[in-house]
Amino acid sequence: RVCASCRVQEMKNERTAFTESKDTVVEKSDSEMHGHLGLHDGLPQGKEFPVVPPDGQIWVNSKLSKTRKKQVVKHERLENYLMRTRHMSYKKAHAIAEKWEKR
Repeated sequence: RVCASCRVQEMKNERTAFTESKDTVVEKSDSEMHGHLGLHDGLPQGKEFPVVPPDGQIWVNSKLSKTRKKQVVKHERLENYLMRTRHMSYKKAHAIAEKWEKR
């Protein structure tokens, strides 16, 4: 069992880890993105994600506004972080990132 103050500190450390990610953000055209708003290198390549960025990159759709691009990058970083560190499925990490976006 973890004490409440320890958990709060752990959450702060996690927040720092994914918000200060060193991933390079690259803008791509809508056709290159296959209709997605953002993609990160931890996604499972396949039918849903025919193209996945190389390691260390997050791709964001160039048609988005500057504000929306920032939101998408944060979403992708959190999703990637959860998949890598918590070994979550894409579906679960995506749902958490969506909830976090709406707060």
